[in-house]
Amino acid sequence: MEKSYLNNGTLPRGLRNNNPGNLVQTSITWLGKVPLSQNTDSRFEQFYELRYGIRALMRDIISDVKKGKTTVTGLITEFAPAFENNTTAYINSVIASVGSNIIGELTQEKLIALCKAIVLVENGAIVKQYIDDSDYQKALDILGITLKKKA
Repeated sequence: MEKSYLNNGTLPRGLRNNNPGNLVQTSITWLGKVPLSQNTDSRFEQFYELRYGIRALMRDIISDVKKGKTTVTGLITEFAPAFENNTTAYINSVIASVGSNIIGELTQEKLIALCKAIVLVENGAIVKQYIDDSDYQKALDILGITLKKKA
């Protein structure tokens, strides 16, 4: 049985939506996405299982990097715009977590590090009690995109 925190009202929004990156609702047909007609959140995507929400975050990051967002600053400025976030603090937190503003080659390890940093900012430290390394690996397993492992 895969992890699901769907509609667990005691948890941060990202966890209770199985969407720890807090991806906003779109018409994208993400794998494992709760259809918008059944989504109980007014703004953010919901997923049936946690691994699907992490996978969506991973694919979103990969897409943005392919579009030329090669720094944490570029990635987070779009991901967490200033009109609704303290974007500078968000960027600084992610850079501190991953160790550099330059993304470089997007390996499995770097993608997981970026995801962990974003998930931490989006949900707070409590997230560490609910998401572990195996959850990120499960998302990688269903990613549908092959990334190099760290050399």
